[in-house]
Amino acid sequence: MSAFYQPSAELLRALGFVVFASPPGQLRYSRNSACGQETIVVYEDRELTLLEVVNGQMLYNFQGRVASEAEFRVLLRQVNWAAELSPVT
Repeated sequence: MSAFYQPSAELLRALGFVVFASPPGQLRYSRNSACGQETIVVYEDRELTLLEVVNGQMLYNFQGRVASEAEFRVLLRQVNWAAELSPVT
């Protein structure tokens, strides 16, 4: 069992992310932000990449692994992304 945490599709949907087409070996989720789009890429080896497009410019935020959901939420806050669950509609 791996010591690294991988956010579930359910959690990412609850955070407002929508799944997008992606190559084999990864899952890509995106959501709109106040000034662009936020994307999380989840790889089979439990690595994550966070990417953000702001005003048409790609910004790189993070690539690596996290140990828990709490650490994942802290990471989102560190890159100024909302880490609270979206209201159910």
